[in-house]
Amino acid sequence: MSRLLWWPSIEYPRPRSGVGEEVRMAMDVKAMEKIRRTLEAFAYIASSNPRKSNMYNVLKVFYLADKMHMERYGRFIFDEEYAALDKGPVPSKAYNLLKELRDKKQLSCGLTAPVSLNGHSVIVERKFDARLFSGSDLKCIDEVIKLSQTKDLGEISHDQAWNKSRKEGYHIMPENFILDALKDSALLKELVSNRY
Repeated sequence: MSRLLWWPSIEYPRPRSGVGEEVRMAMDVKAMEKIRRTLEAFAYIASSNPRKSNMYNVLKVFYLADKMHMERYGRFIFDEEYAALDKGPVPSKAYNLLKELRDKKQLSCGLTAPVSLNGHSVIVERKFDARLFSGSDLKCIDEVIKLSQTKDLGEISHDQAWNKSRKEGYHIMPENFILDALKDSALLKELVSNRY
């Protein structure tokens, strides 16, 4: 029997009993793909901006690129939940992966990471796999990386969605709060609600 993959600290729903092995395997493949994309994004972001390749800056790129991509193209790049922490939004699943790499030096999911951590520095071990990203994904990530060369991403990430989440006591920022902070938010909300 196949073991379902999970993000550390994140509970994933189990398939109903009676669901065939093919469905369970597809869930494994989908979960593995999400983890792989996150790991490859670490390598891409850290190699694109070595002067700011600390884990905090890398994680800020996730949030800002996700928002930019949703506003322009109608979808998020990453399958993330953003925690409204003191220093701004943090992608929970990505952060947990970085902590696992830092603390254990390997991943419980069995994948080999293209990065390692030295303290808070993300060290690129090999070139990232571009096949996992669309051109629009990389375009938004690149724009945020370029922005980080002259601006403080932490300051920029303290936006309306983060402020509202903190004020209303949400640990995980509701997706609607993020969408509300974007241009054409009503259309984006409708798109997202009809997508699934």
